Amino acid sequence: MLKRKPLTALLGLTLGLASPLPLLAQTDASDSQRVGNIQFGNSLDPTGWGAYAVPDPVGMSYLHAGQLRTPTGVLYPWPHQIPDEAPLGTGDWTYTWLAQFGYIHTSGDRNDELLRMYSGWKDGAALGMFAFSALNHKTGQYIDFRGSRISSQDQYYRMRAGRYGDYHIEVFYRDIPHTLSTTAFPLWNGVGSTNLTLPNGLATGSTPAQVQAVEANRPRQTLSVTRQSEGVSWESALSRNWIGYAGVTHEKRTGDRDWGGPMYLTYFFGAPGPGGPGTPNIPGTYGGQYDTVRPVDFTTTDVNLGLRNKGGASGWLFNFTMTGSFFRDNKSTLNYAVPFAVAPGSTSVATGGTWSLEPDNNYYNVRLEASHPLKLWHGEFSISAAYSSMRQNDALQAPLSPMYCPSGQFLGTTGIACADWNTTAALSRQDGDARIDSGLLNLRLDFRPSAKFSWHLNLRQRDEDNMTRYTMYNPLTGQYGYVPENGAEPVVTGQTELFQPGSPLYQSNFAQIASIPFSYNDRKTELGGSYRVNQNNTLSASYLLDHQTPHPRERTYINDQHLKLSWDTRSLGSATLRLSYEYQKRSGGPYNPDPYLAAYSPSMPGYVPLAVGDTAFTVAQMYKYDMSNLEASKLKAILTEPLGTTATFTATLYGNRLRYGADIGRQSYDTTGADLSWDWEPTASTSMSVYAGIESSRLKQGNVNDNEALAFSSPEQADTQFGGPFFPYANFWTATDNERDVDAGAHFNHVFSPRVRLDLNYDYTYSRGLNSYNYASLAAISSVYLPFLTAADIGNSFPPNVYRMQTLTANLNLGLTRRVGVRLYGKYEFGNYADWHYAGFGMPADLIVGNRVFTELGPQPHWHAMVVGVFMTVKL
Repeated sequence: MLKRKPLTALLGLTLGLASPLPLLAQTDASDSQRVGNIQFGNSLDPTGWGAYAVPDPVGMSYLHAGQLRTPTGVLYPWPHQIPDEAPLGTGDWTYTWLAQFGYIHTSGDRNDELLRMYSGWKDGAALGMFAFSALNHKTGQYIDFRGSRISSQDQYYRMRAGRYGDYHIEVFYRDIPHTLSTTAFPLWNGVGSTNLTLPNGLATGSTPAQVQAVEANRPRQTLSVTRQSEGVSWESALSRNWIGYAGVTHEKRTGDRDWGGPMYLTYFFGAPGPGGPGTPNIPGTYGGQYDTVRPVDFTTTDVNLGLRNKGGASGWLFNFTMTGSFFRDNKSTLNYAVPFAVAPGSTSVATGGTWSLEPDNNYYNVRLEASHPLKLWHGEFSISAAYSSMRQNDALQAPLSPMYCPSGQFLGTTGIACADWNTTAALSRQDGDARIDSGLLNLRLDFRPSAKFSWHLNLRQRDEDNMTRYTMYNPLTGQYGYVPENGAEPVVTGQTELFQPGSPLYQSNFAQIASIPFSYNDRKTELGGSYRVNQNNTLSASYLLDHQTPHPRERTYINDQHLKLSWDTRSLGSATLRLSYEYQKRSGGPYNPDPYLAAYSPSMPGYVPLAVGDTAFTVAQMYKYDMSNLEASKLKAILTEPLGTTATFTATLYGNRLRYGADIGRQSYDTTGADLSWDWEPTASTSMSVYAGIESSRLKQGNVNDNEALAFSSPEQADTQFGGPFFPYANFWTATDNERDVDAGAHFNHVFSPRVRLDLNYDYTYSRGLNSYNYASLAAISSVYLPFLTAADIGNSFPPNVYRMQTLTANLNLGLTRRVGVRLYGKYEFGNYADWHYAGFGMPADLIVGNRVFTELGPQPHWHAMVVGVFMTVKL
């Protein structure tokens, strides 16, 4: 898929070519154009250059002592010093370079997955930084190279070269690690491949005790994915007014990660576990639930081409871009053997399952933007048009795998022959033939009738056409629908998801027989303006009508209205206050709770309803959150207060209140938060900042449990009304998710002398989530658990999930001589992690719970780790 929006890329290119590219120690220049990546850095220095940049005491201007502030009162950062340069040869070139190499050591809980999540910490030698920069002062040519390597999974290298005002070339390579689990104990052999096999001693049909005994001795593994990216980009002034650019990025992701598996009938007919009532740990005799491990081995190639006009006699400005993104998966399937019988005692021969992994797909986008000044009211007219297409035509996979359903065998008691389903001849076509096209047209008028008043009108139309159509039809059997996933569920009469006109076994099966081509059209109309009342006060307002026509969806149209008001004032002394309020109201056409019947067997000729009718798809009063009515209010205030000439205090307060007007579905979502920060920079050699942020959210939703006693046995099962016999009021329940997040920290940087610099950073993160619930009666509880749960067992909430982490990072740079220095790096991290989903997982044997197989124990509940590094720095 497309990694960056064309407009974003275009703006980056514009800024990158319009301004000169700084030298080595000036800045990282991460805001300049590059393909596929927006920041270079690693855990040693997330900014990519901050540990080496030295503020320039001269400031921004020789004519103004100290720092300057933005119009809103925020201090501009001190510019960085340009290092001493040396002649390169006898010509006009000068250069500067820096090399830093040393050793990293980790201790404590160094394998904790939260410590290693995006860091390739490893004991051993490391390249802190290698940088080289050269400039030809006469011709404006330059070259800039930087690289850093913590480990083979955590490194980056980047080279930029060109001539100011003429052309720019960039090449990069980077690795980013993502550790997903360090406490994984997969049951299967072959992790990382496409064929997961059972270890010695296990075969399909094993008992939970047998599987648990084998799992107890499984080796510990780390699951992780590494992203390797490389790219090249070019940008050049083709003529006085035209600029062209092109770029290619290739990213490869390799590794393995947790993956799903069949989850069917493992909870039915359950019994209390060893802990007695309230512990439903013993499943019934059907099916299994499996947490498998899948390989990750795919690539994405992005291609960007563009042409920009930066001026001309006609007055038109043009931007033209073409983008292509090409995804390729080197592994198309995942096969896995199952330890438990699909249906013990039945005639099923399924001994495993097959997943179809992500298909190869392409994305194309063409975009043209143009603008022209207008004489009327100092106006400007702009237009943008775009066309994009997503396409996938990968070869389809057979419904069943001959590995686990060989020809000559049969599935279940229905006599389904494996040979009729373990071949692609069982498909209505051989390729995906999936395609979604979209078009965009945006027209905008901006006017400034006076120095105080400006207004704009914006019209935007986006249409999406999903041309993907697939009918699930097997020419070998004349049946519609599909057989259950290999190993996903027992194949017995009435559970095959097959429909066949004229067949007593299948003519009344309610089954999906076709894909659902979701599409939508979206038209936005916005009118807004701004009025400067006086030198210190500005008022703004805008109205947006968003008219959507999704299909097939529960509503044929949606009207989303947004009214935004804002007030910017500097009438509070030296402070700047920005207030904004937004009111949103969503409404639409009549709500149809089941608009998807055309994709199911009752829409087909020959369908014979059961005598008791079809089971209700859902309760009629169920409103999906994106289709329901909505009334929302959003308020935000930002205060910026300069404190003298060297400090700034900033406070942001916000609150969102959303009401969905539904009892069944999402009911409300409220968010409140505050961010406070204090920044102090008395001199170029000293800076300090303290920040704190807190946010609380509350999401509430409701639903109703169906009366399972009526399912498949009474005509009342077709009653969709809330309060009716199939969805009675007594079965109503609500769930509330309360979240609280806190982020705080302090940062201190001080240059004691030209040879001594200290950077200290402390960061604190805290998150607490509580899922609570309520119910009208015990009938709201699933019948699976009711036989062995009481109201006391059920309670009113799950245990809270708590995450807390504190990190202290220190950098000390010591200059031993003018060219040689030492860098000491230290990081201490400790935290707590409690997630009730992992409760009871203390050792590998705990990962087998009845007929359910899990893969990882989860993060450590408590961890602390330290990373230290010693580096020698050599520079010009």
